[in-house]
Amino acid sequence: MGTREMIAVEVLLWGLVAGLVHFVAIVVLYGSPLVKRIYAADSEVSPPARIGSDRPRAMSTRLLGTQIEVYIMTIGFAWLHPLLPVHGLAGAMLLAGLFAALRVYPPVWALWIQGAYSNGYLFVEVLGGVSGTVVVMLALYFLM
Repeated sequence: MGTREMIAVEVLLWGLVAGLVHFVAIVVLYGSPLVKRIYAADSEVSPPARIGSDRPRAMSTRLLGTQIEVYIMTIGFAWLHPLLPVHGLAGAMLLAGLFAALRVYPPVWALWIQGAYSNGYLFVEVLGGVSGTVVVMLALYFLM
């Protein structure tokens, strides 16, 4: 197996492991009683919040969608981390901040301008996106 193929296999494996760690973290966050109360309160007053009420289907859809994001972040991490002027864990957290901003801002902005979601709901979305990104970067840092 050549170098390119080996790198591709490593990225696939790292992304898979990071994706599984990410999924566990997201299940813990979204399964917490506080988040369930926030989402339940929003679904009573906001028609858009009711759309994702099929929890198992919503979670499986989220898993598949975020796994694509995790692979993109894995490629970005493998490419950018060695190039940063800051190395080690600090470099991984720098990338976590960058990726979290790119990953969280657009969807939360779109939800906010709709005006149909509470601040609590939006906070959970920001918290989930940022903490999920940090978890992925930490997993990749310790894997690589």
